Amino acid sequence: QAAIMLDDVKAAYSHYAKARERDEHYKNACDGVGSCLRLIREWETTAASKRWGRFYADRQRSRGGTRIWALSDVYFDQHGVPEWCKSLSSSFFRDDVLMLAGNLADSLPQLRFALTVLKSKFRRIFYVPGNHDLWVRRATLSSIIKGEKVKNEQRDMVDSIAKLLEILQLCDELGVETAPAEVAAGVFVVPMFSWYSRDFVPQERRREMASERDADTKTTIDQWIKWPFPCGSDDAWKFFMKMNTPALFATLKAKANFEQFTDEKAVVITMTHFLTRSDLAIDWTIPGIWDYVGCEGLDEQIRSLGASAHVYGRACIGPQKRVLDGLTYVHNYIGSTEKHRPNMAPFCIFDRGALAPDLQPSQEKGFNFQPLERPKEEP
Repeated sequence: QAAIMLDDVKAAYSHYAKARERDEHYKNACDGVGSCLRLIREWETTAASKRWGRFYADRQRSRGGTRIWALSDVYFDQHGVPEWCKSLSSSFFRDDVLMLAGNLADSLPQLRFALTVLKSKFRRIFYVPGNHDLWVRRATLSSIIKGEKVKNEQRDMVDSIAKLLEILQLCDELGVETAPAEVAAGVFVVPMFSWYSRDFVPQERRREMASERDADTKTTIDQWIKWPFPCGSDDAWKFFMKMNTPALFATLKAKANFEQFTDEKAVVITMTHFLTRSDLAIDWTIPGIWDYVGCEGLDEQIRSLGASAHVYGRACIGPQKRVLDGLTYVHNYIGSTEKHRPNMAPFCIFDRGALAPDLQPSQEKGFNFQPLERPKEEP
């Protein structure tokens, strides 16, 4: 209780969650976890309140001087990615905004490294965590045999909510933003938390797109995810949907205030890690992947804002830009090493008033990155 009274929800949650792990029937621990989850979900902490402090910081900024870029699934701990990040100009993006749609790194130190490098390039960065970011890993016999360097985060973090709180604190320290903001006059960027729901892809579409043998396949993904909820991932997506409510209300109010005094329409660009529609591209060759890619209720949330464009991650396949029912969906992934392509670059989703232009702006010497070959494993 003392930690909650001192407004240190991260410490309080860790204390209660560890106590409940030792005894799942310990009432004080169960009540404490529940209280912390409510505070996190409702943004009712001092740290969370401070994240809203920059909401109007750029409201006087001209649209004509604003560019917004999109990236997802950077996988900074993959071979070749740090080199790609460092190849981005340190001057070209200096006045720009970057939307990062999750899956930056498995471990907190690598996530810090990735955000630090990217923050040195862009004026403002908005970020939502992906499933890999929320993994709480430890070394296993398999990882030791493979020679993988795995940080044992299970020593310090009891579950993925504890990891989330560590990530949010890290973002606060680095000046990376996880709350919505008006980044130019009437231009709103809205990062939204998300998780997958298992009924996201209808059975009929599974049978249409996957092989008949694979359509009913169940698989296990995200073994390093651990939730404090009774039904695990089946409750996690509901938790994050509710966590988005304050962002939705704040953006709707700010958008209405802007449009009240001008004929110019507001531009709202939303972002989630997970897919919001089942007709967006996924890799149907991976049996069972459809249970782990998206959450249908998210599309209702972004459309309730009258969004002009939506940035998402996770899929690592499909076109960079696609328009569905009047809304532009942008998926610009880096992906694991085998998915790297020549001339990979951030995708400009807002270029001085133009939304997702076909002719993309480019840094002075172009985006000339060439994929690096993965080092061959020793026999």
